[in-house]
Amino acid sequence: MAAKKKDASEAVGAAVETLAEEAELSTVAKAKERIRDEATNLRTQATEHARDYATQGKDKATGAIKDVSAAMDDAAKSVDERLGENYGEYARKAAGAVASLADKIEGKEVDDMLRDAEAFVRRSPVIAIGIAAVAGFAIARLVKSGLGERDDA
Repeated sequence: MAAKKKDASEAVGAAVETLAEEAELSTVAKAKERIRDEATNLRTQATEHARDYATQGKDKATGAIKDVSAAMDDAAKSVDERLGENYGEYARKAAGAVASLADKIEGKEVDDMLRDAEAFVRRSPVIAIGIAAVAGFAIARLVKSGLGERDDA
């Protein structure tokens, strides 16, 4: 009888261990799933925020380009008065081209612009690297000049 009790006790102990291991594995699996869900949720939120910021930047850039176009158009009137209508016409054409660019940018979604940029880089990687280098140089000069003015003040 003692042997049967011992065997039953061992069987119960083994069953308890198995259940504990299964519960632990279930908890780990649930934790992994929850972490995966949270990571997906955070990635979605980050993508939405990035898209919102990009859209705001696009809107600001479009507004700035339209302002430049308006300034060029005003300058064309001044050129008409000083140098003649032939020269003013060149300035009006340039203003029209800038306004057309602003309209094209305004009419596109950010995702479309990203796809267009990606396609351009794939077609012309050397030109894209050159543009990036020039843009980086220009930004560095702007930042450097801004810091110099701040230090002088």
